[in-house]
Amino acid sequence: MIHHVVSWTLREDLDRATSIARIRELLVGLIGTVGSIRSLEVVENVAYPGKNQDVAVVATFDDLAGLDEYQVHPQHQAAAAEIRGLVTGRAAIDWER
Repeated sequence: MIHHVVSWTLREDLDRATSIARIRELLVGLIGTVGSIRSLEVVENVAYPGKNQDVAVVATFDDLAGLDEYQVHPQHQAAAAEIRGLVTGRAAIDWER
């Protein structure tokens, strides 16, 4: 199983709740569209604002091929492009367990 986490720092000039809702809508909307997604959740940071990033996606895939399928899927690419307009920073990690 591949675990995929991406976290973002939101732009300060945009409404936080609106940005998080849009990121959630974009990414959760990929469930059922990208067949390799086994689970996907968008979570909001609730501790240490200013130190922690604001929002993250936590997803799982059967294998690296499934993660690759997700990464190059046209609808994921479109979602990622829109998300880039809502954020100022990004971090990611992928691991296998």
